[in-house]
Amino acid sequence: MASVRETITSFIEGEGHRIDASPLDEAEGVSELLFRTRGQVFSVTTFEKNPALFTISTAYEIPEWARERGQNVETLAKVNDEFPDIAFVMAHDGGLFVATSDEAPGSPENFTRTFWERVARVREAGARAIEEIVDRTESKAAAEKFINSFMRGDQ
Repeated sequence: MASVRETITSFIEGEGHRIDASPLDEAEGVSELLFRTRGQVFSVTTFEKNPALFTISTAYEIPEWARERGQNVETLAKVNDEFPDIAFVMAHDGGLFVATSDEAPGSPENFTRTFWERVARVREAGARAIEEIVDRTESKAAAEKFINSFMRGDQ
C-alpha cells in the first residue's frame, strides 16, 4: 500500500508538476511536498500517522517599503475575517507572510478531489492580503504627504 506522501506526490506529478519531497520528521511520518504552479511555490504537508490531515501553504513577500509589522499583522487579521479557513503567519522579521489551509478531508483520495480548489483558495487569500497591505501602506503614505504639505502651507 502506498504511503500518504507517495499518494499525494503521485497525484501532483500526474497533474504535470515536479515535486520536491522532504521528510520533516521521519519518526512521526511528517513530510513536506513542494511544487510550483503559476509561478508560485506551494507546500503540502502530509502526516503518515494521521492520513486524514494535510496542510497547504504558500509564502508571500511583502515589498520592503510596505513592511510595517504592526499594521501588517492587523491587516492579516482583517483578511482572516474574510478567509476564516486560511491562517496567516508573519515570518522573516515581517518580510513575508505564510498563508496556510489546514485540511481534514478524511483520506488522501478525498484530499485530491478538492486539491486544486484548496490551492486556489490559499492563493486567493494571500493575494487579497498583499493587496490590502499595499493599499493600506500607499493610503497612509498619501495621507502623510498631504498632511505634511498642508502643514507647510503648500496647499
